[in-house]
Amino acid sequence: MSHILLAALTLLAPAPAARSATAPARPATAPARPATAPARPAAPVVVVSGGDLHVGDGTVVKNATIVVRDGKFAGVGGPELAASAPADALRIDAAGKVVTPGLIACDNQLGLVEIDLEGSTHDDARAGDHPIRAAYDASRAFHAESSLIQVQALGGVTTAAVAPAGGLLSGQVAWVDLVHGDHRGALTKAGVALDGNLGHSFGGSRAAALAKLHEVLSDAQVFRGRKDAYERAQTRPFAAHALDLQALQPTLAGQIPLTLSADRASDILAALDLAREYKLRLVVVGGAEAWKVAPELAAAKVPVIVQPSRNLPSSFDTLGARLDSAALLAAAGVPVVIAWLDDSHNLRNVTQEAGIAVANGLPWATALRAITLEPALAYGQGATHGSVAVGKVANLVVWSGDPLELSSRPTDVLVRGRAIPMVSRQTLLRDRYRSLDKFGGGKSTKSTDARPRPDTGAAATTAAPPQK
Repeated sequence: MSHILLAALTLLAPAPAARSATAPARPATAPARPATAPARPAAPVVVVSGGDLHVGDGTVVKNATIVVRDGKFAGVGGPELAASAPADALRIDAAGKVVTPGLIACDNQLGLVEIDLEGSTHDDARAGDHPIRAAYDASRAFHAESSLIQVQALGGVTTAAVAPAGGLLSGQVAWVDLVHGDHRGALTKAGVALDGNLGHSFGGSRAAALAKLHEVLSDAQVFRGRKDAYERAQTRPFAAHALDLQALQPTLAGQIPLTLSADRASDILAALDLAREYKLRLVVVGGAEAWKVAPELAAAKVPVIVQPSRNLPSSFDTLGARLDSAALLAAAGVPVVIAWLDDSHNLRNVTQEAGIAVANGLPWATALRAITLEPALAYGQGATHGSVAVGKVANLVVWSGDPLELSSRPTDVLVRGRAIPMVSRQTLLRDRYRSLDKFGGGKSTKSTDARPRPDTGAAATTAAPPQK
């Protein structure tokens, strides 16, 4: 388990992505972060003023003022708004900084998996071999006290689309705001999408997987009109349990999307045919070769969730992966969503992914939209999330500079209108072990061995202690 301990004690610092010429300017020196950040008191009104606000839809408001009241955006405008706020409002000075909507992380297992290699911390999949698990509801297993929540929130992620894993149809996606510790309040909405997988996810063949999907969707249509007959055992056997067939009804009615993981171009075309036949709202996840069928995706208005750094062929399904896929899709008119799809420990890396997309041709404003408004629209939550607009949930991030530059960081994060403490398990571990002098029974733990070090070649100034 040593690798798990090392992972817990290490703060990940990915390599920086290239800048875009149209990105906001970065301050010459980033403000220093205090060793610890005390929790701010809850305030009914919060005023953020002085920064350049990127609304999320491409609009930029210079020297903006954002007024938050009771967890919602109550006003967005110029400096005059600040004067109308009550005296007891919490005021955040964003002068010289960049303000954006809270970032949205898509298709992840945040709150369902704590330690990848420890099975007892996994609640991301329903046990058993049956491929149809549509009734599995991720919101029922979401753990609001997961240490990973604070880590992602400190990176600017304020909302997550939490999806189950496994099977052909994995289950229902939960829309969660990253309110750490609030078991009843963190969930915004359950069942915002139905998650599934194409490829060799069933029967060892993509043809078998597609046939099974057709079978279960057809059975769900029959089940919708014959529930009473089913209860009386007067129907033929169905391809899935009654609870799973019932859980498919919102998807068949077009009320929620089907988020289907598919990489190969032929699989994506098959998914488009399936969506057309059953009148489904489709979202493609992964989409390594989606750029090859971009015109078809654009015509069907199907969003694609991509991770730009997945540019190497990890399988035969991803032979066509490339760094500029997001730019190619956007240029063709496909709604592009950018996500970190590798694990739930580093969802905050979505800014790096967006930066990679910008470095490979995606316009900066489109990249920011791809991690804020576009995810909300893809999951049908655009009315409440994804941009800074009056009436929407007040998820907001104040950045020290360009949020797509890894040298920038959030200085303030609001989740549902409340400024969260900028503290996580990682920062607490960092601060605890920053100096080791306090460990070792009151004696300094600094080495007295002054022999030349291999990396510096410095000469010894004191004799090394004898070896025993």
